Amino acid sequence: MAADGPSQLLVIADFDYTLTPYHTPTGEHAHSCHGIISGSGFLGHEFQAKANALFQQFYPIEISPLLTQDEKEPHMVQWWERSHKIMVDYGLHAHHIKDAVANADITFRDGFQPLFASLAKANVPTLIFSAGLADVIQAVMNKNWGASFWTPNVHVISNVMEFDPTTGRLLGFQEKLIHCHNKNTAVVRDTPFWDECHSRRNVVLLGDSVGDVNMTQGLDGKEVLRIGFLNAHIEERMAEYLTLYDVVIVNDGTLHFAHLVVDLISRQSDDVAAP
Repeated sequence: MAADGPSQLLVIADFDYTLTPYHTPTGEHAHSCHGIISGSGFLGHEFQAKANALFQQFYPIEISPLLTQDEKEPHMVQWWERSHKIMVDYGLHAHHIKDAVANADITFRDGFQPLFASLAKANVPTLIFSAGLADVIQAVMNKNWGASFWTPNVHVISNVMEFDPTTGRLLGFQEKLIHCHNKNTAVVRDTPFWDECHSRRNVVLLGDSVGDVNMTQGLDGKEVLRIGFLNAHIEERMAEYLTLYDVVIVNDGTLHFAHLVVDLISRQSDDVAAP
């Protein structure tokens, strides 16, 4: 992988609890993209109660070691569809996104900025592949890093909201529902990102869930380095994660290892260019 250099490298990263930490600096459970909306309070207590009830119902299924991915998938579809429906039912507006993000304490794992700076410098196609909300991800990035974050090598594929152009009210979501167990290249094939990346031989994958390891499914013949972040129930889930990921990082660890890997691979182009 290192010998091929950055011209053959592709990075695919989950967003929630992979690029962002699982805990806030004060030790509380950090918000996901969906959690930023439900936690904002803009849609009222009844909406918050329904969103929390969905979490309590479906999250244990998502992390259960006793169920297969195929057994979990229909439950995840229900969870995402019902979560999106209540956003529509309770009148989410476009301005709520910016306001919710402005009020949310969203941080990134240590090492995020130098990692993405290195990826931009080496022009490595980088996909933020999320089952969250594309509109929230964009607002979070703009809040924390500004327009300079959006270098040409960075792409986001996630659930995209559709708003009424006159009222700004949420109408629904674009057709392809992305949940935590269907993140694979079938969702990516009809995008400009696929044209840019599918011929690259090597992939660094960053994820925090069992489903995230499938983000390279469909990229046949690739060399994949899987870096996993195990955020909760560490003792119970470590054995499973060690079978899925090549490297497992716990306790809200940093992105420094991923950065070291990217720098090692990128150095190959510098070595070739040197006289």
